Amino acid sequence: MSFDSLEKSQASGTPWEIYRFVTAGENFFLTSADVNISYLGQTYVSTTLRRDEMTENADVDSGEIKVYLPTAHPLALLFLPGLPPSPVQLTIFAGHYTDTEVVVLYSGSVASGVFVDECELTCRSDKYILNRKVPRELYQGLCNHIFGDPGCGINLATYTTPGVVSAIDSTGSLITVPAFAGLPNSLKGGYFIQGNSTRAILNQTGATIVLMAPIAGLVVGAACSAVAGCAHTYPACSGFNNVQNFAGFDLVPLINPFDGTTSLA
Repeated sequence: MSFDSLEKSQASGTPWEIYRFVTAGENFFLTSADVNISYLGQTYVSTTLRRDEMTENADVDSGEIKVYLPTAHPLALLFLPGLPPSPVQLTIFAGHYTDTEVVVLYSGSVASGVFVDECELTCRSDKYILNRKVPRELYQGLCNHIFGDPGCGINLATYTTPGVVSAIDSTGSLITVPAFAGLPNSLKGGYFIQGNSTRAILNQTGATIVLMAPIAGLVVGAACSAVAGCAHTYPACSGFNNVQNFAGFDLVPLINPFDGTTSLA
């Protein structure tokens, strides 16, 4: 019998579900079944795991589910300091012990994690992405490109500086890396990389940078790197010798000629 037939029949087989969580540098293969389950050469480990029912409707949160697991589980710990730097994708497969057909029951990503008696992961289906607005270029003074994207054309590897953390303040957001001192291009607006974690750099003073948020587990002596930022202005683009790809309008008048108001350009 097929998976659908078994689900609809009164004498259905015993169902099982397996959960594949995938993020940068780390994967988790779990199952809510009482025993481990092997699928496509991967062992899904029996875990105290459950989810609520899936609903499909016209609402924005259609297809949203919640997955619950112990707070001490390594997957839950990824969400302890906040959302991980890289998205966590979730695929749920389902089958029956009495049948060989396996179906994809759910595909989406983890949107948030909440800790109470257990870790509650809110997951949104892939179709939620369709609610996002497609970005468009604006008539503005600043460049419309993201620094280093295909339209910008800058090779970020050229402006990436490796180093070693020499000091961290009590908040975990003020980091000192001697290699960052005296760089020809400012790190402000760029980002700091340590392992699989990435944080935006809000400011730089010599060898010291300010991160948007601390990185859990970051210690003195840790190897790291930082990518330069760009102010998205014409002079900044000129400093990178990249004005041929500048996608802003640096000559936007500061005064609106029609009503005399100040332009936001």
